[in-house]
Amino acid sequence: MKVSYRTERILGHLLIVVVVFALMLSGLQISALRVSAAKKTTLTIGMVEPIDSLNPFIGLNDNAYIFYGLVYDYLIAVDGDMKPKPNLATSWNVVSDQLPAGSVWQYNLTRNATWHDGEPFTADDVVFTFDYQIGTNMPSMWAYQPYTKLITNVEEVDNYTVRIHFMDFAYNPAPCSFGDAIMVPIIPKHIWQDIPTTEAGFSYKNYYPIGTGPFMCSKDTESQFIAGERLMLDRNPDYHGYKDYGQQIRFDRVILEWYLEPAAMIVDMQRGAIDLAKFDAPNYKNLMDWLDQNPTAAIGHYAGLQCTGFSTELGISMMTNAGGKVNALKLDPAVRRAMALATDKQFIMDHVYKGYADSGVGLLTPMYKDWYWKPSSQKMTSLDQWGPSQGLEIPYSLDMANQSLEDAGYHWNAAHTIRNASHNNSYNPDAQLKFDIIVEAELFEDREVATFLQEEYRKIGIELNLVIMNSAQWNTVVYSGGYDLTITYWSGDPDPNYLLYVQSSNALDGWSDNFYSSAEYDRNYTDSVSAVNFEVRQGLVHNCTKHTYYDVPYIVYADAYGCYAWREDHFSDWGDWGAHPGRSFSNFYTANDLWFDLTPIGGGGSASNLMTYVGIGIAVVLVAAVASTILLRKRRGGLQTKDEDVRLP
Repeated sequence: MKVSYRTERILGHLLIVVVVFALMLSGLQISALRVSAAKKTTLTIGMVEPIDSLNPFIGLNDNAYIFYGLVYDYLIAVDGDMKPKPNLATSWNVVSDQLPAGSVWQYNLTRNATWHDGEPFTADDVVFTFDYQIGTNMPSMWAYQPYTKLITNVEEVDNYTVRIHFMDFAYNPAPCSFGDAIMVPIIPKHIWQDIPTTEAGFSYKNYYPIGTGPFMCSKDTESQFIAGERLMLDRNPDYHGYKDYGQQIRFDRVILEWYLEPAAMIVDMQRGAIDLAKFDAPNYKNLMDWLDQNPTAAIGHYAGLQCTGFSTELGISMMTNAGGKVNALKLDPAVRRAMALATDKQFIMDHVYKGYADSGVGLLTPMYKDWYWKPSSQKMTSLDQWGPSQGLEIPYSLDMANQSLEDAGYHWNAAHTIRNASHNNSYNPDAQLKFDIIVEAELFEDREVATFLQEEYRKIGIELNLVIMNSAQWNTVVYSGGYDLTITYWSGDPDPNYLLYVQSSNALDGWSDNFYSSAEYDRNYTDSVSAVNFEVRQGLVHNCTKHTYYDVPYIVYADAYGCYAWREDHFSDWGDWGAHPGRSFSNFYTANDLWFDLTPIGGGGSASNLMTYVGIGIAVVLVAAVASTILLRKRRGGLQTKDEDVRLP
């Protein structure tokens, strides 16, 4: 049957509107589910980088550690002012009659904790957690070696008291300077005792994590994690913090929502689909620009140094036996000095981080206050001023960078495009200064920095080949050591032990990602973990940063800010993150003050915003109806004038 143009056009409109209306009804069904879910007040957190493992012995990225801090408890947590606070251990002390003084710490445990499956928590679980990771199990259980490598044994005094005995790296009993900062998740013996450590440390999926923490997983966690979109955690109704410390969680559920595209997270924050998010600097800048135009939007925000001591750096693999797949010229101190001199940190801060970063020095950022060392404000003007004895700042200087390479025998080729090593170069004779630099695809700022360094290093005769890979590939390549350069980041806890450990030779079989080894560094680090006098330890910690700053196994170019936003019409009592940085949701040391202070407003949380979704659904119908008319006109009428193109029928 032949249909007239007018009838066909009307039918086309109706078909599109019906389809869109059906989609709207589907959206309303989802909204109805959200309203139903709103009976459970929900805090929805947006994240760009998905967690890489549900297993606390395998995960590497910061978002994974945030997840572990929600589900698991540690002996001791970190409060809003970055100080130790009780958690599973209600109190702790150095055992005074044990010699050497400070070598044995006692932890008095809560009697109110239960595992999420209902089993009681006792000292037996704490002893098992540490025994599982020390001694002969150490090679497999690498995740918490900065703490466990200095534990000789854990003693169960009674059902709710344990003592940890510490040693030095020569296996002699020794004082421990970080006994109140052992950030190790405590795991249930009745679940993990049947899992071999070789499996636990490398392959065990842990699809149903069981902890004693404030939030609980479910049997749906496995399918949610595999789908890679979100994780939903329920409030633990039996959390020991309620009885022990009067801590109340006033919402029922937390959702960790992962985004492939950071810009989509901005839209969801604007429309109220999420309650809290951490943005990269460019997208945070976009959000701030939008807030300037929409000053009444109920969105709070904060940007500042991160409570985890987050820093970003160019990592240089120092592995000496990586074979022919890497360029050994990076081992030459003259080459590393040249790269440091050719790194324009100010440009990176201004243009990549949009001003939301400070210039980096070492792995210990200013968030570490007493432990932070920075060079003199006076910049060196010649290469003979290099080194910790004068303590001058390394400047951005292409002239000095070129001079460092020229003095070391790296000369330009005939086309003046790249430098070549001399015939007698001890690292890689006659080789070109050409290196691969690997970058995680998910991290936009890292890609931008790598591209910028390509341009800059070309000016001193160093060629960088950019290799982009996903996080899983990056982890495999970097922790094998078989690479030249990479962009990486580090986070730690408020005590300097963890971040100093990763640059020591002790980390070569576990946490080291650049395979750095230095006898001078090791001496200072080793002495620092046993130093009970504050001033002595502070000097040793500062020496560690000085040494790496001038030896350049890393070029720490930025202390990147945490850039956060939250909905003030969903929850109140967000607090002052500038004055109390430990309130930031980046605090992954478990029992974050923030979770116990947030108060839902009205229904509370993004799940209760029915009218937002209804409004969006209606708007979609109207836009689609207009768009359908325009599309039909274009399809049937061919090319049209501008006036006709925008004229509504």
